[in-house]
Amino acid sequence: MVLLKNEGGILPLRKDAKLAVIGELAANPRYQGGGSSHIKPTKLEDIREEIGRSAGEEARIAYAQGYDLQSDAVDEALAEEAKRVAADAEVAVVFAGLPDRYESEGFDRTHLRLPDNQVALIRAVAEAQPNVVVVLSNGAPVEMPWLGSAKGLLEAYLGGQALGGAIADLLFGDANPSGKLAETFPMRLAHNPSQLNFPGEGDRVEYKEGLFVGYRYYDAKEIEPLFPFGFGLSYTTFEYANLVVSRSAIRDDETATVTVDVTNTRARAGKEIVQLYVRDVQSAVVRPVKELKGFEKVELQPGETKRVSFTLDRRAFSYYNVDLKDWHVESGEFEVLVGRSSRDIVLSGALSVESTVVLQPVFHRNSTVGDLMGDPAAQALVMDWIGKTPFGAMAADPDGEGAEMMQAMMKYLPLRGLVGFSGGALGEDDLDGLLKQLNAREP
Repeated sequence: MVLLKNEGGILPLRKDAKLAVIGELAANPRYQGGGSSHIKPTKLEDIREEIGRSAGEEARIAYAQGYDLQSDAVDEALAEEAKRVAADAEVAVVFAGLPDRYESEGFDRTHLRLPDNQVALIRAVAEAQPNVVVVLSNGAPVEMPWLGSAKGLLEAYLGGQALGGAIADLLFGDANPSGKLAETFPMRLAHNPSQLNFPGEGDRVEYKEGLFVGYRYYDAKEIEPLFPFGFGLSYTTFEYANLVVSRSAIRDDETATVTVDVTNTRARAGKEIVQLYVRDVQSAVVRPVKELKGFEKVELQPGETKRVSFTLDRRAFSYYNVDLKDWHVESGEFEVLVGRSSRDIVLSGALSVESTVVLQPVFHRNSTVGDLMGDPAAQALVMDWIGKTPFGAMAADPDGEGAEMMQAMMKYLPLRGLVGFSGGALGEDDLDGLLKQLNAREP
C-alpha cells in the first residue's frame, strides 16, 4: 500500500477519535482481481471490524454505505445518510475504488474515472466534514479530480483476504506505510503515452510509445503527473547525504559503487526505498531522460543513519543495439541520480564510461553529411565531395555571409543530395564508390 497524501498530518488517526467509516467497499471489500483470478479465501476480513478491533475499547465508529457498488447512479438517501454520519465524527474515512465491472481480464478500461456516485460521495462528505481520508481499492491508476476534497489518501490496491487488518494498521500508525508507486498516476487519461494509439483501429493495436513508457514519457514530455513513479509518503521523514561515486571513470567491463547516507529525522521508525537513476548526458541514439537502475529498501529507527550501496555495471549504462544484437555502452559522461521518486531527485554524481566495443558505422545514401563529420576518417573522404558543390565555398569561408545557415543545411543533407547539388560534377557511380570506400575502412 502507498500513502499518497497526508495534509496536516491527518494520519495516523487517533484510536480514541470519533470516526465515520463510509462506503460499501468497507463492508464488501474488493480484495482481488476479476475473472479467473478469483479465489475463495479461507477467511475474508471485514474492514469495519478490523478498524474497530485496532481502535480497541475506546472505539467510536459509525458506518454509512454511501453508494451502491453495483450502480454508478447517485443514491440521494445513501448520500444524505453519509453526510449526517460524517458531520457527527471527527474524521471521515471514505472507502472508494473500482468494482469488478470496471476492471478485469477480457476487456479494457475506457477511462480512468471512479464511479460517478463515489466521486459525488467524496465531495458531499467533504462538505459536511473537513477531515476526510480516502482509502482506494483498485488494480490500476485512477484520475482524481476530487483529490482536493481529501486531506489523506491511502492507495490500498487489492490487498488480499487480510486487507482489513493491514489497512487498520496503517490508518492508526501501528505500521508505518513504506510502499512506493510502481507506476505513474496521470492527471488525465489524455496524458498517457499510449492515448493516441489505443485501442487502435480494426484488429490492429500499435505500441508506438517504444522506450517511452511510464515515467520515461512524462519526463521526456515534461508533463507533471498526479503522482510520479516511485512516489510514496511515510509517517516519518528521511534525509539523504554524502553521495559518493567510487570512481570517476570506468571501462564498460568494470563496475562502480555508489553509496549514500540515509537518516530517519523523526521520532517514528520507518522504511525508505532509495532509488537510483542513470542519465546518458549525450547519446547518438534516442534514450530516455533517465532510467531506473537500482533501488534499496532500508529500515531506520528514529535518528538512525545507514549507508545504502549500489553497484553499477555495464548494463546500467547500456542500450540495446539491434545491429550488434547485444547491449552496448557508448563512451561518454553519465549522471548518477539518487532520490525518493522519479521526480524527487535529491543528490547527483557523475562518471565517464569508456566502451570496449568499437562500432563500425555503416554509411548509405541517406546518411547525412553530419553523420560523416563525426568520424574524422570519413570526414576526410567526403571533404573533396563538398568542394564540388556550393557548400565548398562555405567550407572555405566559414565566417562568410550565410555560412551559419549553410552549415546547418549541410549537417542534415543526405549524401545523395550532394549529387544533385554538384551540377553534374558528381554522379551515382561516384556515390557508390564513396560508400564502398567509407564502409571498407577498418574500425
